[in-house]
Amino acid sequence: MTISRREGQVPQMSPDRGDRLAEYGARATVHPPHDPPRRRRSLSRSLTSAARAVIGAGFFLAGVPALLWVVGGNPVRRLPAWSQIPDWFERSSGRFTPDVLIGAALWAMWLLWGVFALLLLAEILAGLTRWRVPALRLPAPLHRLVFGLAGTAALAVTSAGPLGRVANPDPPSTPVAAAEHADVPRQAAASGPAIIQVAERRYLYTVERHDTLSKVAKDWLGDANRWPQICSLNKHRHFPGVGGTLRDCDLIYPGWELRLPADARPPHTATPARPPKPPPATPSRPTTPSASPSADPDRPHPTTPPPTTEGPAVVPSATPSAAAITSASTPTTSSTTADLTSSPATPTNPDAHNPAVATDQDGVQLPGGDWLPWSLAFAISAAATLVWLQRRRRYTGEPDTDPPAELPPPVVQVRRAVTARRPGPPNPDADDNERPTPVPELASLPTGGIGIVGDGAHAVARAALVAALATGTPEHPHARGEVIIDTATLATLLGPDATALAPWPRLHTTDNLDDALTAVEARLLHRSRILDEHTLTDLDTSSQQTPDEEPLPPVVLITTAPSAATSTRATTALTVGGNLNVSAVLLGEWTPGTTIDVTTDGHTTLASGSATEPIPPRLPVLDIHTALGILTTLREAHTGEPTTLPASAEPVPTVPLHASRTESASPDRHRHTPTTAAAESDATGKARLRVLGPPRIHDITHPGRPLRAKALELAVFLACHPDGVTTREIGEYLEPDARISQSDQRVHTNVSNLRHVLARAATPNAKNAYVVKSAGRYRLDPTTVDVDVWTLRDLMRTATIATGPRRRELLTTACDLYTAPLADGQDYEWLPPHRETVRRWATEAHLLLADDLIGTDPQAASDLLDKAIALDRYNETLYTRAMHARHALGDTDGIRILLRALTTALADLDAEPQEATTTLANQLRSNPADK
Repeated sequence: MTISRREGQVPQMSPDRGDRLAEYGARATVHPPHDPPRRRRSLSRSLTSAARAVIGAGFFLAGVPALLWVVGGNPVRRLPAWSQIPDWFERSSGRFTPDVLIGAALWAMWLLWGVFALLLLAEILAGLTRWRVPALRLPAPLHRLVFGLAGTAALAVTSAGPLGRVANPDPPSTPVAAAEHADVPRQAAASGPAIIQVAERRYLYTVERHDTLSKVAKDWLGDANRWPQICSLNKHRHFPGVGGTLRDCDLIYPGWELRLPADARPPHTATPARPPKPPPATPSRPTTPSASPSADPDRPHPTTPPPTTEGPAVVPSATPSAAAITSASTPTTSSTTADLTSSPATPTNPDAHNPAVATDQDGVQLPGGDWLPWSLAFAISAAATLVWLQRRRRYTGEPDTDPPAELPPPVVQVRRAVTARRPGPPNPDADDNERPTPVPELASLPTGGIGIVGDGAHAVARAALVAALATGTPEHPHARGEVIIDTATLATLLGPDATALAPWPRLHTTDNLDDALTAVEARLLHRSRILDEHTLTDLDTSSQQTPDEEPLPPVVLITTAPSAATSTRATTALTVGGNLNVSAVLLGEWTPGTTIDVTTDGHTTLASGSATEPIPPRLPVLDIHTALGILTTLREAHTGEPTTLPASAEPVPTVPLHASRTESASPDRHRHTPTTAAAESDATGKARLRVLGPPRIHDITHPGRPLRAKALELAVFLACHPDGVTTREIGEYLEPDARISQSDQRVHTNVSNLRHVLARAATPNAKNAYVVKSAGRYRLDPTTVDVDVWTLRDLMRTATIATGPRRRELLTTACDLYTAPLADGQDYEWLPPHRETVRRWATEAHLLLADDLIGTDPQAASDLLDKAIALDRYNETLYTRAMHARHALGDTDGIRILLRALTTALADLDAEPQEATTTLANQLRSNPADK
């Protein structure tokens, strides 16, 4: 307790104060505190302490990052590409894969190490310079959170075990499943064998995870600086066997298959690998044409992989390069092979796949074991587009002289695969403004020719014949290949039906091998002379500097391997032809050059000789039936003339609409053909389906569900099949990518939806109407559905036998009814033959009506033909009839304009007006009619 002291008062003193004063003296003494004396530390202890500090700091600054690098690799490699970030956010599931979580944990540890390393360096700097760094003190909760995250990351990494097992606990058994994870490559094991491919040989080579291509280049090429060559051969390749895509050339994984330049030499640690096992071939079984194909129930859904480098075909290119050959992806042994047959079969499993064509990132697998690279498939699809244009050009208005027919089944299957891979295929009716898509150039053959032996030799030679004739477009005449082949070899490859391919300007047949070599030598002499005239050294420079010079396309000699008597001559010709775009495919061993052994599915191995350029691991293969079907399509696309195969050949299916016009009317069809007024009254109370022009259903007045897109396609499909179609056939065309059970269910769903919407346009409560099923076939009910294309068919059927005013009335109604192509604006893959059939009906109607009018009213006939030309600008007969109408009007300038318009239109087909058309135009212009 404190007692205040007033002024003048004497403070009271404690009783013992006197004793303490006596003890310490009269005056208290205060001594300042002194530090205790320091003990001198020995020099050894100081050095030990400093060494511990240096070692600890060094371990933290160098040892910890080294440990993180060993465990998780370069953290920069784990950063996703910019293109992967939007895809990651767009995923609905599967975002946080083990790779993502482990990468995030490793990055968290790297960041924490970086923060602590900076703090440690700051303390060292402060100790050396006595400069204190302001300390950033974290709040206690945040401090505990940071260290908790660090401990969690350390636990996640150290307890993960082998990263390969964590990232891929259940490796997929098919390339399709592997491709689903291609965006974020799976981690490989810490070490393991990689497959190194040098030319035609494959080796097993042990690599460590995070090895670089520089190491591979040093071991295999003797120079680490040659890693860019390996990178260029493998960049952006996907490896479906183990997953992942080579995007960073500084990082490779065990299990990847890398291609190396041809001069690579394997180190002593590499061992030869077994060649890839070809997929097991399934023998075809006799089937019925009306059923769907059988398939393996365990086969996965076919998927459409992202566009990749297209596989090569064995033909020369206008610009030969080794990179063109090595750009193809190597097929893996885990590729799935479909149970394919040469004709549709009754399915035995409801979960089997519906399509008969399997696709992968390299090409198209056709029934019977045929395989084509995507480049060749696109070329065939483009040729099929030209076929429909050529058929439009040559139609003369006589439906029985050149009836419309489907394309050969192999071509249809290829087009279907191309359509699935590339949305929006070339539309034969969109060609009024656009030409067909240019075909990419195909890969080159080795210089000096190549010999082919093995069970697949003939199949590869057939594919080489097809590929050489499929190259180029009218816009690229220097790339349109030509083939020289002797008749014996042609018959060996294609059988006796090969004679139907002649004449064909791009296919040159000779009597024997000597004549074939003579033809090759003549071309070599001609090309050498052109180069000498322009003082050039190669044809590529010639095509660039003299583009107006005649095209010098690649030439491929296909024949049997020359005997000893002609070997020297053939060797000389092929050696000289190496720089002149002349090469050869020789059946048999080619001793002076390279010979490869080919299996039935196209896989290759080097049999003899040395390859100057890498041999593709797989070549396209075609059987006789498939090759003939494709060759007839190519010939028709190039020449415009149909190919008539012998009676022994498989007949081409007839278009159902054309067949329905020539057949007698069935009991449920109309007994009379209505005119315009009669048709309106006859359609009263019916649902009106319109497929001429944009497909639609008129007058939907009752409420209900909307029309599905697939149900609309089904409506057009049923309109094109008046006699009905089975469920399986509908699914085969409209649901090609679904399993058969799923396809059937979808067909039933779309039928129900179509029936419902048709009822909304007529009588909703009608029973067993609109879409009926009888004898297992769905069809539109003509008593309750009015279809305009059926009306056009009936009008033409009656008009061809009618006379007088009745005939003119029917033809006028038909011309007024057709104002646009069938299903205009739609690009259904199955539509072109039906669209061409209906177009021919319209062309025939305009020609017949113009013939009736030209004598009495030439102006009306001229206007009518102008309208027809606007609907079909490629039909040459319409132009010639229009010239007659102009001549009757005395319009010579109109004749000249028509001839010029025809020439411009046919340039799209790389064709010119027939000589008879040009002669007719000149005669009509020189002899004007009397007005």
